Amino acid sequence: MRRTIAALLVLLALPVAANAQMAPAPGQMPLEITKQESPPESKLGRLVVPPAPQSEDAVRDAERGVADLERVDRDQRALREQAPPLPRRPDLGYDVQSGIQQRNLRRALPR
Repeated sequence: MRRTIAALLVLLALPVAANAQMAPAPGQMPLEITKQESPPESKLGRLVVPPAPQSEDAVRDAERGVADLERVDRDQRALREQAPPLPRRPDLGYDVQSGIQQRNLRRALPR
């Protein structure tokens, strides 16, 4: 009976304690002050300046860079096609590996 009453008192006291922790006492200011976000154009008194339109030189330079990358890629692809494929190592084949595993399994099993 005492345990039941004690349990009820604890259950009733927990929500009251939780609410007391969340709400500031009358006359007190909250300890945290949050700064509201300001629009980006007013940060530090600076105005947002849109980027200047791309000049013809920048466009030409970008096109030249793309052409260089394509040329290098084309050259590397041609070299890969000309090179013969490397021969496979016979000691790394499926049959060899599975045979080694079978032999090791037979050794590991008790007789």
